[in-house]
Amino acid sequence: MAIRLKGAVPYVLLLLLSLVVYLPVMTRASAAEVDFGKHITKALALPDSTDHLVHVLYHAIFLSIHELAPSVPHKTVALWAILLVMLPVPIMAFAVLRKAAGGGGALPTNVLIAVSFALTILTPIAVWPSRSMLGYINPIVYHNPTSITARLFVIPLSLLALRIFQLQVGRSLNHRVYFLLLSASIVLLATLAKPSFTLALLPGCCLLAVWRLLRRQVVDWPLLLFGFCLPGASLMGLFFALAYVSNDSESAIALGFLTQMQAWIPVWRIPVQLILSLLFPLAVYALYFEQARRHLYLNLCWVAFAVAAAAAYLLYESGDRLAHGNVVWGSYNAIFLLMFASLLFVVEQHARERQLGSGDFNSFGVAVSRNVAIASVCFGLHVLSGIAYYYRFVTQY
Repeated sequence: MAIRLKGAVPYVLLLLLSLVVYLPVMTRASAAEVDFGKHITKALALPDSTDHLVHVLYHAIFLSIHELAPSVPHKTVALWAILLVMLPVPIMAFAVLRKAAGGGGALPTNVLIAVSFALTILTPIAVWPSRSMLGYINPIVYHNPTSITARLFVIPLSLLALRIFQLQVGRSLNHRVYFLLLSASIVLLATLAKPSFTLALLPGCCLLAVWRLLRRQVVDWPLLLFGFCLPGASLMGLFFALAYVSNDSESAIALGFLTQMQAWIPVWRIPVQLILSLLFPLAVYALYFEQARRHLYLNLCWVAFAVAAAAAYLLYESGDRLAHGNVVWGSYNAIFLLMFASLLFVVEQHARERQLGSGDFNSFGVAVSRNVAIASVCFGLHVLSGIAYYYRFVTQY
């Protein structure tokens, strides 16, 4: 029992740290009319109004808490609901990073806690800062509850997707069915939270599957088809009909290179802000190119981001929804996944270098290589920008 309690201490500390830091910014966000106020109204309109089922999971969480505590003000309920889906994310990241670090052997636990939490507040390096970070591909969006809710499923769903491309040796039929049903369930939940990330991950998985098929490499087709594509495509087809057919909307998905981004920022800033959004993942891939191009999980996350970025830069919603930027939402959670995958890759590389005794730079009492040090600096720049964004949001939103 003592060992288990000791093992739980880092998770408790991370939970408390996250609660203390998230509480001020989400109190500010949940009290604002945009977007929380609008989603409170939509949630309270259920089930009489069903035209917003395309992101109903947060509404369902809000209504469940509201039913349990009907006298609590709606904005407080909205705050409780959003904290419920935010707090597990750094804990999940910590669990995966800790395993990659060999149970904390390659990195001190306090460093792993710090980087796991930093992952959830980092932003693009904002040379042109603003309260809404328009034009950047921003992994952290405080004002939108449905995007935050979808982020809860980003890490577990991507790790399940990785199994599509791994050889399942010695696995029983029951074991395979279990993961198929688990994947389908999380795909449905993620799509109910906000379909934009599913719209990035599923095509990304299919593209990688075709590439591996051509190279005669492993693909678990039943898991891909029945665990991911069938549940995701079915639900997204329903949502598409609700959004663009049944409610007589004048908006439609249209093809237009940079149309969405040009509605926000000058065209010359678009590639610059993209690079500033991707500095850490780009640096990691460049520093470790030979290892990175063979890393299955990292490349899966890059492909998913590429799909989401293609939608953000090539598509737009015509009509009055252009200002909403709905085609960009998938890239926000996709770049969060890419940041996580890049961080995980660096931790794995550092653990391998520790085993080989190749560290030659000392920081925080840990010997790290030059590549890890450079990647850490890039990561730190994103974190510093995230702290500045946090301050702007709390003081100005």
